[in-house]
Amino acid sequence: MAEACCAAHAAAPVTTGSRRRRLWELGSHAHCPVIGVCVPLERVRVLAKKLLVLQGDEDDYTLHCSLVTAAARRNAVAEALQKDLEQRFTLDVRAAAQAKCRDSLMAWWRGRAAQGEIAGALWATLTHARCDEWLEMRVLGQVHMLQHQVGAAQRVDLVAHRELAAEHQALARDYAEVQQRVTAWSLERAREQQAWERERMQQRAALIALQTQLAQAQEQLQHWRAAQPDLPEREQLRERLAEQVERNQALQREVNRLASRNAPATEAAAEPVPPPAPAVLPALPTRLEHRVVLCVGGRGGSVPQYRQAVEGCGAQFLHHDGGEEHKPAQLEPQLAAADLVICQTGCISHDAYWRVKDHCKRHHKRCVFVDKPSASSLRRALVSLEGEEAAAEPALHGAQRPAG
Repeated sequence: MAEACCAAHAAAPVTTGSRRRRLWELGSHAHCPVIGVCVPLERVRVLAKKLLVLQGDEDDYTLHCSLVTAAARRNAVAEALQKDLEQRFTLDVRAAAQAKCRDSLMAWWRGRAAQGEIAGALWATLTHARCDEWLEMRVLGQVHMLQHQVGAAQRVDLVAHRELAAEHQALARDYAEVQQRVTAWSLERAREQQAWERERMQQRAALIALQTQLAQAQEQLQHWRAAQPDLPEREQLRERLAEQVERNQALQREVNRLASRNAPATEAAAEPVPPPAPAVLPALPTRLEHRVVLCVGGRGGSVPQYRQAVEGCGAQFLHHDGGEEHKPAQLEPQLAAADLVICQTGCISHDAYWRVKDHCKRHHKRCVFVDKPSASSLRRALVSLEGEEAAAEPALHGAQRPAG
């Protein structure tokens, strides 16, 4: 069979001239592939509607067959198709015109077909002046096989398209779910960010307020240090005095404990002696009338004796236990109300001691410190206060005497 094809190829006449063939000059077997391949379906509908008499219910295959039948002879439909194909494939016609023989035209056709550009190459090859019956049959046969391959490929593509469409739908659903989760997550993060921002602003406002309070406290501390430059020395002295007071109290308790332990043995061993004469108490002063005397400290059972001694002088009695039961904060208003202060240092706290001493120093208020808490010590303190009052009166009168 191959030898017959070669012989037919050798016996085929060589065409001459440069005139290109028209659509109606092609073989009847070429009209169907030319119109089916070279004319798009949309263009087929337009030309059929414009040039043919239609009933209105024709399908695409009927329109295709009508155009193929009309292209078999020269008429308005064939000339319209000829003009449309020439305009559409002008560049392909010019490229095919470079082929000067049947072999070169065959090579050009195979190159364009390999590139997949069938429509323009088919029209330019079949209408070429060097295209004889032998070349026309081979070109149409190749187009026929390509159509079969395209159909099979389309069926495969259709199955793949359906599979891809199903996969696309599944992916679209998954994507929608993921997008919803991301949106919800974004909204939650936005709410958390807003809450963090509000908390940060509150913390910043609280920090600014604390910094302001710290600055005010530092400024007040500097003011107090400037007003009292000896404050560190006073603090040291206060600590040393507190240690001494604690030590004295501990020694006093130890002495009292030893005395109470040795008292029965001493009384049993000693001979009866006459009771000692009662101590002569100092006379109560008379210059403290209408004064307020504050007694700080002392034993709780001796408070009625303290009151009797103070009120016997005509003064008003105030008492603070020095921090045992009464709060130290209650001491300040009593110090402010008192004219004279008696501080029994053996029975008060360190805080009460320093409050009394500091207040009396700042307000130039008379204060007598008593080591041993007793009624007789209180009477002696009252006498001492009377003496200070008496000594202060001449100085006060001398300051008030006008210059002569």
